[in-house]
Amino acid sequence: MSGPTAQLRVWGVLPDRYADRKVAASTVDAAGRMVALLVAPWVTCSERGAASGPYAATVVVVDGDDITEVALPELDLRFPKVDVLGDGFVLVAARCRMPAGPAVRTVTELEAQIPHNGRVVDADGSTRITFHAGDGIEQLVTDPAGAIWISYFDEASVCAPQLATRDPTKPPHRMTMPLPGLIRWTATGDPAWYATQDGYSNPSGWVDCYALNVGAGRVWAYPYPGFPLVEIDQRGIRCVRRTSVRSASGVIVADDRVAFIASQGHGPEAAGSYLVTFARIIDGPVETATTTPLLLPTGQRPTTRARRTVCRDNRMWMQFDDERTWYTLDIQ
Repeated sequence: MSGPTAQLRVWGVLPDRYADRKVAASTVDAAGRMVALLVAPWVTCSERGAASGPYAATVVVVDGDDITEVALPELDLRFPKVDVLGDGFVLVAARCRMPAGPAVRTVTELEAQIPHNGRVVDADGSTRITFHAGDGIEQLVTDPAGAIWISYFDEASVCAPQLATRDPTKPPHRMTMPLPGLIRWTATGDPAWYATQDGYSNPSGWVDCYALNVGAGRVWAYPYPGFPLVEIDQRGIRCVRRTSVRSASGVIVADDRVAFIASQGHGPEAAGSYLVTFARIIDGPVETATTTPLLLPTGQRPTTRARRTVCRDNRMWMQFDDERTWYTLDIQ
């Protein structure tokens, strides 16, 4: 892409053979493959107020002409999200019921109350482990090294093990952490890093992680309320840079070049009116250069808000009203 244009192109379309299935979750993995969690049309796992209960689902991975299907006959995750993890998958429920009522006396009692709304499954669909991923999940994205990155919105909380040094003779201690913002989990479902406990964390807090970019060597986050661009590696936060862009839902990065994708305005009349702001990372704040409308391959603006957005390094993928089609935009 060159110049002040931001025109999406079609990345891929779910094959017609799945036209009779409903898309409960979808993403694009680190290898650029389309991943979809498909259910029967009558399954209500992604609807508010719907009845709960296990349901049959199928994970489909589309890699050009190669298609892989993995059956999950007894899935019980509400508002599910999915991504590839090694030769299997990780799934989470975006909403779960957190422990409530009288305080418990032992860690064993607490563990029994904590919902395990995360699941790692093998390539054959068998469950490897389950874990507590927290309530109020915004995005689930895995990286090539096998880490699980989960971002959270402003109603989120998680029952988190303390990562600080503790007496090894005492049992692990859990705390209810409100507004966790962003957590990196291991492939075995253990928290490895909390944004809010990083010594170089965002001074404005992590009320809501508006945008997340999980790249091959870096992760970039864009949290509310300050909307800084936060650069993260496996050791933690490297740098927090101020930006003038507000409420972006996507951010893509190529060396010192950045693009923020943000909805223009609020309300039904603004649906689909996205602006792309191009900027550069200099010494200090992110310096914006130019802003242009986000366009479909037809040259028209989208008519609906994005259903899903995935950002990895210099590329972003988006879905709109047709949740079987992924579009992409990249910067060089």
